[in-house]
Amino acid sequence: MTYLTRAAKTVTAVSVVTLASWKLLEALEAWLDHLTAADEERNPLAGVPYYWAVDAAVIVLYPFALWAALRLLTLRGNHLAVVVGSLTWLMLMLQHLDINTTGNAVRFAIHVLLTAAASQVQAMMMPTSTRANGPTP
Repeated sequence: MTYLTRAAKTVTAVSVVTLASWKLLEALEAWLDHLTAADEERNPLAGVPYYWAVDAAVIVLYPFALWAALRLLTLRGNHLAVVVGSLTWLMLMLQHLDINTTGNAVRFAIHVLLTAAASQVQAMMMPTSTRANGPTP
C-alpha cells in the first residue's frame, strides 16, 4: 500500500471517529443536562458522577472505535496510530467540543495530522515479512 493511500485512509478514519465521538459526547451530555435540570437548584453538583461516567465511557470507547475504523479500512499495523490518536484526542480535542472556532479547527487538524504521521512511521518500521503482499480482501 502506498504511503499516500495509507495517509488518506488514516485521515478518513480519524476524522470520522473523532466527529462521531464528539456527537456521542454532546448527545449524552445534553441528555444528562435534561435529567439533572430539576436537581440543580437543590444541589449544584447534581449529576457530576454521571458526567464523569459519560466522559470515562467515551474516553475508553475512542481507541477501540479508532482501531476498528482503521481495520475496516484494511490498515494493518495501526497500533502507533491508535495510541497517538487517542492521546492527542484526549489532550487536544476532548474538552473543546465545538469545531466552529478557529482554535478548535486547528486542534482538529493537528490531531488528524499527528495520527496520520504516526501511521506512516509505523508503516515504515514494519518488517517486510509482515506487510501485505497484494490487495487485502
